[in-house]
Amino acid sequence: MELVDQALAASGCVISVMGDHAGEGVDAIFKRKMADVDAVGRTFWVARSAKARPGLVQELCAGERGYVIFVEPATTGGARPTTASDSASEYSGDRARWLPLPQGMGPVTGKMDDATTAFVFDQLTTDTSRVLDLWQYADGSDMGSPVRFVLGCSTVCAVREDMSAHPQRMKSRYRTIVAVARLVEPYCAWLR
Repeated sequence: MELVDQALAASGCVISVMGDHAGEGVDAIFKRKMADVDAVGRTFWVARSAKARPGLVQELCAGERGYVIFVEPATTGGARPTTASDSASEYSGDRARWLPLPQGMGPVTGKMDDATTAFVFDQLTTDTSRVLDLWQYADGSDMGSPVRFVLGCSTVCAVREDMSAHPQRMKSRYRTIVAVARLVEPYCAWLR
């Protein structure tokens, strides 16, 4: 629970609505990623959101430790499952210097193209038993707006800010936290 407490106390984080990936269920994905952390000390989590690009995530992590909070969708089937399962072999925090993905890590899969990025974690827990209040977060790329999820954009950088009075806040205020991860340098990287 310590990791969850740290993430909830942070002034900013990434919030991601969790769903299946290329036919693999949520529990299997988390189990595989935790095995990566145990085996090589980190894992890569593909994220294709305009509201959580490497520059935004790296800026979020520049001032303090960064976290990703994975939440359940508001309704069953609310997260569109990813269908592509191409594999990455290299990563780069700046698109200039490319490094091979760590040996001994499981596959890093998703739709691989010029826009593919991944979060980099060194800790991950599914022992959460907590709820996240979305009304307490603003959109990290537009701090005057509340966090909002739409189909196709289910991952956002967020900063702690009371948005409870904002007319465009999410209707579904509370989301069950399914997992929390701690970001490690380069925090979010390009893949190929």
